[in-house]
Amino acid sequence: WIKQHYPHYYHLRARNGAPVFYERPPKTDLAALKRGGVDLPSLLRHYAMVTEFQWQYVERDDFARSITVIDLEGMRMMDFVGDCVEYVKKCSAFTGQHYPERAGCVLVINVPGWFKMIWNVVKPMVDEVTLAKIRILRGKEEIFNELLEQIPIENIPPEYGGQSMPLGQSPQEVMLRDLMCHNNQLAKGDYSCGGRTNGCPFCSFRYARSY
Repeated sequence: WIKQHYPHYYHLRARNGAPVFYERPPKTDLAALKRGGVDLPSLLRHYAMVTEFQWQYVERDDFARSITVIDLEGMRMMDFVGDCVEYVKKCSAFTGQHYPERAGCVLVINVPGWFKMIWNVVKPMVDEVTLAKIRILRGKEEIFNELLEQIPIENIPPEYGGQSMPLGQSPQEVMLRDLMCHNNQLAKGDYSCGGRTNGCPFCSFRYARSY
């Protein structure tokens, strides 16, 4: 349900094997999330959970890096106020503290003409290591060429001119949905998965690290 109002997706891999994460902040509806009982702390916990899913399930190598594509198409200046700014600030602090070397490349695409004003606000929130890896792209041709340089065309979603399945339908997203359904069933006292002794893949899963 959160993904309906906060679109973010793990989607296949880059040419170097890195997992690729797509996020569409302008399509986030914080008001709808609040009406559904998802306040800012809850959304931050969700962000922490999906980030940890990436490094426990999608990519288990401690030395691996990811590619993040942040699509700002449709963003209005009025969107970047209040809880939105606070969310960006807290997410940046979280990733900077817990995953400082995990960003291989961050592509910020479809930036509006007034983006420089927003960037001046966001820039101080981003750690210097990640800041050096951010590329800001405009125009379909420039965006597609950069994506193609990083990701094979069969792994680029059709939303960006590629030939893969649409966003939200990748094997990583299917696994995440299955994991959440499994965990929700356990929380309700439903153990029909069979547990570790009966080969449930999630109950039998060995975490890459325990911290």
